[in-house]
Amino acid sequence: LCSSFGDAATLRRYVFIHRLCDATYCNYHGIPQLSADQSSCSCICDSNTNWQGGRCETCEPPAKDPAVHGGNCDECEYDGQFVRNDPTACFQCTIQDHCSNHADQVVADATNTGCLCSCSNRWSGSDCSVCGSEYAASPPGECNECAVGFVNVASTGLPTCTACTIATHCSGNTSSMTSASGLATRCDCDCSNKWSSSDCSVCATGYDPASDCATCDVGYVSVSPLTVNCVQCDIATDCGGNAHSVTTTPDRTACLCFRSPGHIGASASAGGLATRCDCDCSNKWSSSDCSACAASDPASDYATWVVGYMAVSPLTVNCVQCDIATDCGGNAHSVTTTPDRTACLCFCSPGYIGASCSSCGPTGPNGYIEEAGQYIQCTIPTRCTPTGTDVVTADNGVCVCNCKDRWVGDKCDSRPVRLEQTSCDKCAVGYINYPTCDQCNVIDHCSGHATSVTSDPANKFCTDCVCTNSWTGSSCDSCAAIYTQADCDQCAEGHFAYDVCTLCTVKDHCSNHASTVVPNSQKTKCDCTCNHAWTGDSCDICPPGIDPATDCAQCLVGYIGFPNCVKCNIATNCNNNADSVTSSPDFLSCQCDCRNMWSGATCSQCNSQFDGADCDVCASGHTGYNICDLCTIADHCENHASAVTPVPDPNPTSCTCTCRNHWELPDCLTCPPQFGGSDCDTCGIHRINYPTCTLCTVNDDCSNH
Repeated sequence: LCSSFGDAATLRRYVFIHRLCDATYCNYHGIPQLSADQSSCSCICDSNTNWQGGRCETCEPPAKDPAVHGGNCDECEYDGQFVRNDPTACFQCTIQDHCSNHADQVVADATNTGCLCSCSNRWSGSDCSVCGSEYAASPPGECNECAVGFVNVASTGLPTCTACTIATHCSGNTSSMTSASGLATRCDCDCSNKWSSSDCSVCATGYDPASDCATCDVGYVSVSPLTVNCVQCDIATDCGGNAHSVTTTPDRTACLCFRSPGHIGASASAGGLATRCDCDCSNKWSSSDCSACAASDPASDYATWVVGYMAVSPLTVNCVQCDIATDCGGNAHSVTTTPDRTACLCFCSPGYIGASCSSCGPTGPNGYIEEAGQYIQCTIPTRCTPTGTDVVTADNGVCVCNCKDRWVGDKCDSRPVRLEQTSCDKCAVGYINYPTCDQCNVIDHCSGHATSVTSDPANKFCTDCVCTNSWTGSSCDSCAAIYTQADCDQCAEGHFAYDVCTLCTVKDHCSNHASTVVPNSQKTKCDCTCNHAWTGDSCDICPPGIDPATDCAQCLVGYIGFPNCVKCNIATNCNNNADSVTSSPDFLSCQCDCRNMWSGATCSQCNSQFDGADCDVCASGHTGYNICDLCTIADHCENHASAVTPVPDPNPTSCTCTCRNHWELPDCLTCPPQFGGSDCDTCGIHRINYPTCTLCTVNDDCSNH
């Protein structure tokens, strides 16, 4: 063995180096490496920490001080400023490098392994690099303005952009629409046909809204292409002034005149001298020229009964002449019909009153009333306004005026509320279709979804419905899909915050950390079903001890027991006998880096070759901490000693041999030259008298001869 190493000293150095070059030499922070000639030991420091130095004994800043932080050198010292994104260095979080320059603030996360950005404006994503399609990302928008085609529905703060839709913003009456970018609050509608107003809800006068405002309304005809104009039919212009009314043909291409008697032709402009007309007589007219009327009134185009006749069945069946004997009980001096030809009107003889002159009344002639003992004649000048046609005596003995046109009241001095009061020749505001003048109402004209409604200026259509709840459209018949369709008064399924009604999404309302999201029962916010251990209303909080980088699905390094992650502790988990502690790869148990020569999973064992209160010295009879070999004659005294003990020292580093015979200290390896024998127990060559072993010489022992 000695010959392999040249000399005993080299051999001893080899043994020492081999025993010394282990994990303890590198302070358990690196891998020990023997040199090529096996004459020295060096360390390769752990690449996942900041330990440096020849024996991995130095923790380089900005890593945390291991003396303060459980012996670890794997976290950044400056919390909130630095993160470890490289195995051997800590780097500072910056808005430019880690938040795409789109954040108001950036800090390190709880584990100092990543950066947390507080995104500005409407930027999103872990690095604030995502701007939703509804927002304008490029300058000058900077994700703080709506993109083209979207409008801002938020009254204050950051914009909330909603897509423009034809149904919601243009009443369904357009083929295209958009919005200006920026903070536009309304959509720009390109109204189709003759629709107008900002939301295309108004159909131009003269056009029929029932046909999508694409054709002329009743009473109007197209005199040029539809895109130019619809002109109202006029008796003077289109019927030569010789008609009692005018409308349009069904296809709205021509005016249709209802001629006055004695006029013929499409415009009623020709005289009645035609010698031969093939007539398809209307109403009750008959004969070849439709000149004979079966007891009907020619003044009404023979469409009603002549004065003195009334209908006792539908018009097409019969008209019966009023008769004094039959209809007035024989107690009248004359009889006619009511203005609507539905009943006989008796002019009672003196002393009789009642509709059929069947009751006795004040004495005196019909058309007189009794006042102060005298009979006063009922006359239009004294009892009616000039709008009365005649005046008669009523059953109760008062004068009753028969009004002309559409005047009403005891004195024919009032107009029906449905008529315009100054002229009585058109409907009042809120009424349409003269002369019937039907009242506009929210049930028929606003689908029952409005608080009020009025008529257009021409009193042709009911317009300007003031819709309730979130109904839209000219007749309040449109409810956007974001609302419930029953009464458009609540958010639809999956939406919240009426009447904005935003759709709940995992991305927008649960930080992308949820499996499902639905509105709460009051539909005031979104309720998230958070993934793993995420908490908070928007699943944005990963509890302490849990790693957000794993989607909050496992404990941080140094913690165990997911989801109730507890930090590994030197006192609790390592019996206070460790330099550091971390978690196992499966995060189910703690792994102790035992101090000194403590061993076992919890650093609870001090092996027999070690001793001391902290397992920090060799046991009795052992030497060379932290190897602590047992001192033996064979290993330390070359089997040439009678006894061996450790060097007297609190922490001995070598053994003391009591050499046998004449073997030399310290390790009984050398036998002096004056001695010999297998155990250095005889004199050497040329020597005598053991143990003095005097050298034989020619001078002393041979008399120099």
